[in-house]
Amino acid sequence: MASDLENITGKAAKLSIEPIYDTNWSDMPDDIKLECIEQMELKEIMSLRCTAKAERSLVDSQKIKFTDGILCTNDECLVFILYHNKKSIVTKHSKDVTDGYESMKHIMKIGVFEKLIIAFTNPLANNVQFMTDEGLFTARNIEFNAWHSDKVIPVLRKMKNGVESIKINSTLSEELDQILALSHVQNVPYWHIQHYEQTDSLYMVAQMWIDTNSKIGSVFQVSVFGDGSFEEFLKHFDDRILSKSEKRVRIRTNNSDRHILMEFGTIQDFIYQYFRLMVISAEMEESEYDDNCKEWIFKMDQDVRYVNELLNIEGYDEYDDSDEFDELGNYRRNDNDGYWDSDD
Repeated sequence: MASDLENITGKAAKLSIEPIYDTNWSDMPDDIKLECIEQMELKEIMSLRCTAKAERSLVDSQKIKFTDGILCTNDECLVFILYHNKKSIVTKHSKDVTDGYESMKHIMKIGVFEKLIIAFTNPLANNVQFMTDEGLFTARNIEFNAWHSDKVIPVLRKMKNGVESIKINSTLSEELDQILALSHVQNVPYWHIQHYEQTDSLYMVAQMWIDTNSKIGSVFQVSVFGDGSFEEFLKHFDDRILSKSEKRVRIRTNNSDRHILMEFGTIQDFIYQYFRLMVISAEMEESEYDDNCKEWIFKMDQDVRYVNELLNIEGYDEYDDSDEFDELGNYRRNDNDGYWDSDD
């Protein structure tokens, strides 16, 4: 071991190692600077960007990959949090929304997001700079947790192509026709809307897929309050129905190699109705249908998943009106025997 170390040391001493560039940063060629920038942390990159106009252009030409980005606004401030490999690396909180927007605009320009979450009220989409700026966001998956649904469309219009999933976790009412006109929505493999207020989503999305000859594998899910969506779908596609049951309807498209399958699912004691649309191969057999609606409902509605897991932890397969939370906030089953039971 000692002799090996001596050999290595001897060889290293004989090497002639000269610095590649014995000069200032400003004298280095751009290709070398770019290699250095690739090794920098984000804060270092942002500092370099402030040094000179040439450096700003160089930094802006680079893309930085983020695993997650969270953008939040309310009436008083703008906050964004950036994650790399699930670790928070930047948190920006600005009470001046305009100033915060300038920082956010740069991050959006250079950032490539695996997942981008946007939760806001009014300031961002109402901001004149945001509405007129030509910059686009790059994200594979985007999720809206918005209090005002009319802010969803302006953000979707600023997304670059290549979006793989769109999750709209906010109440929509009359904006669906505008959303369906967006190319991102027409081409996205998966998207959903939670708590939709109308009954037209199923037939409107299916008709859009027919008109655009959507790819096999495209999926749309929606939760709605109240009846009517299933019936409107049947009425709209009366002349296209291939098969139907209480839970499913299969219709033909204008392309003979693909059909559209509509599925209906419910979770006991939840007020919302859940639907899934899929573009499927015309060769798919009914025996290949997925009878486990919980799996795809949980993908859309995390609240339902949470409550279901809670009940499973407590050991209950069903819930009825006699089951409640006790005074300590624990779920218990009331057998009308004067006691709260957790194990029967």
